[in-house]
Amino acid sequence: MTDEMNEKLDILNEDGTKTGLSTTKEECYQKGYWYRTVHIWIINDNKELLMQKRNPYKKTFPNLWALSCASHVLAGESSKQSAIRELKEELDLTIEESNLEYLFTIKREQDYEFSTLKLFDEVYLLKYNVDVAHTKLQVEELTDIKYVYYEYLQTMLKNNDPNYVPYGEEHKKLFEILTKRFSE
Repeated sequence: MTDEMNEKLDILNEDGTKTGLSTTKEECYQKGYWYRTVHIWIINDNKELLMQKRNPYKKTFPNLWALSCASHVLAGESSKQSAIRELKEELDLTIEESNLEYLFTIKREQDYEFSTLKLFDEVYLLKYNVDVAHTKLQVEELTDIKYVYYEYLQTMLKNNDPNYVPYGEEHKKLFEILTKRFSE
């Protein structure tokens, strides 16, 4: 595996279109270039969302419970290709592109050390019953996984539970979609 900070990312314009240029993740971080990430929320048949506990050595949100899986979209990759790659790396799951349901894209900026990360997060939903007890985890990224009933998770996040990443626009949109689907 290559050094993570030397992975190449496509540089995006402020509207999310590709500039035709790519550079290292480190340079995107340092110079504040826009780039794309993918966020995958895994939901099981019991309406529970899979959460991962981030490795305590991660620079952003260390040791906090976060979404099921996330990745930087590498240069030349589609967000679905990135999702499939990362699900295999982090959770040892093998899925098809057709299993991923695109939900929405969030444009956001996030403080990071001495700069600001500029991201387009493409958010997907994956219906999958992960065997939590027997899943091989990529410990460099995460240390544990668990399922949480979506309404309970929504309440915890809205109440700023300190064990979870902060509640944001992505959570709000996700829970609006899930609430609408499950109330029909």
